[in-house]
Amino acid sequence: MKVIKVVDQDIADKIDTRYIAEQFTKLHMICIAYICTSDGGEEDEWIDDDSGVRYIVIHLPYKVVKHLPDARPLMLQLAKERLGMAAGSSMN
Repeated sequence: MKVIKVVDQDIADKIDTRYIAEQFTKLHMICIAYICTSDGGEEDEWIDDDSGVRYIVIHLPYKVVKHLPDARPLMLQLAKERLGMAAGSSMN
């Protein structure tokens, strides 16, 4: 799994892509892109016809993330929802 972020600089340290990738080590052919900017963003999802990689765009609410001491639980919850996993399930 590959996890990337497009975020405003002031909250960049809160968006821990490595943490999310470590939670889903058994998943392959998936790329999650977290978007968290003051301008907002839209969620999207598609599968690349050539590579077969599933791309998932997750919008994190900027105002919420800015005030969270740790955004990882929110990131994990939203990733599990988009991946179709129960909130309490674990991949490991």
